[in-house]
Amino acid sequence: MNKIGVILIVFILAGMGYTAYSFFFNNSSENVTIVDRINGEEPINLENYIGQKKTILQFVAVPCECCSYSMPFIQEFIEKQSEIEVITIVFYGKEREILDKFENEYNATHLWGVDAKRDVANYYNISVSPTYVFFDEKGNKLGTHPYIIATSEELGQRYEEAYESYHNERETDNE
Repeated sequence: MNKIGVILIVFILAGMGYTAYSFFFNNSSENVTIVDRINGEEPINLENYIGQKKTILQFVAVPCECCSYSMPFIQEFIEKQSEIEVITIVFYGKEREILDKFENEYNATHLWGVDAKRDVANYYNISVSPTYVFFDEKGNKLGTHPYIIATSEELGQRYEEAYESYHNERETDNE
């Protein structure tokens, strides 16, 4: 066997070893339940919401005009009902701009935090801002809605459609 063959075998074995190691020893799932707060409050533990009550994760970037447009509707949705928790997660932006947007422009009263390392965003395959991820009270991921939602009614409607679709599919599968 020549030197190139030996080198190729070593690279292949190293790649297989790394793949096996990351499969069995990857601890990244620990990072997808905590969302940092930059306003001095305690981090948000998503496990306290997902699987405990109906939840919507709203992923946004700062700056993002569509996100800014939708924020009043998020606030209105939260004020109109208490059954569904909405948590906004900023996955892109500068800390100073984010804080200014949420505290001064949006006057956000709901839970919001920052995913600076994009652990949570990557876990849910978020690449577009805004994106909404819907969960039922048991923690089942009902679906994802990328792009803007224009009214609080539409947000509720999108959630209910995802909820019904998910649970109707489960009933059909059990028949």
